Amino acid sequence: MKKILIFPVFLFLVGCGYKPSSTYTKPILGDTITTKVDIDIKNPTDSIYLKDALNEAVVGVFNAKVDCNGSSTIKLKVSSTSLSVLDYDKNGYPILYRANASIKAYVTDVNNSLNTYTGNGSYDFSINANSVISDSLRENAIKEAFLKALQEIEFKLAVKGIKDDNKRSK
Repeated sequence: MKKILIFPVFLFLVGCGYKPSSTYTKPILGDTITTKVDIDIKNPTDSIYLKDALNEAVVGVFNAKVDCNGSSTIKLKVSSTSLSVLDYDKNGYPILYRANASIKAYVTDVNNSLNTYTGNGSYDFSINANSVISDSLRENAIKEAFLKALQEIEFKLAVKGIKDDNKRSK
């Protein structure tokens, strides 16, 4: 049953000219990427989550390997992180939160050209009434917000790759 469903979806994506964004970021970043994260003195634990999120994005999104001597470098800096209450229950206890993250990326591409990008991400999560946010829940929410901010940066890199691809083809 799954094979019958997968084939039409695959045929549609190939037929409409769909290409994953890593197709466009690969010429900019190459196959290996060096990752660096500036440690935020005010909140060093968030920098650790950002490093984990960046390494996950390099492998999963950019389809590349993390290497100390990569063909390109992505250096990230935490601009801000916050946790805010979105909703309360009938007794006034917070039950819905949003984690926000803002990052700045300094990308040195395969041509040794430096570009700066910013990314913002948010992640909504709920907790049970009359409970407190555990450290692991907060850590996971911040990490998810960082992943979304990294997605925004990836989209900007893909747009740059598409523009560069169009210039090369003309």
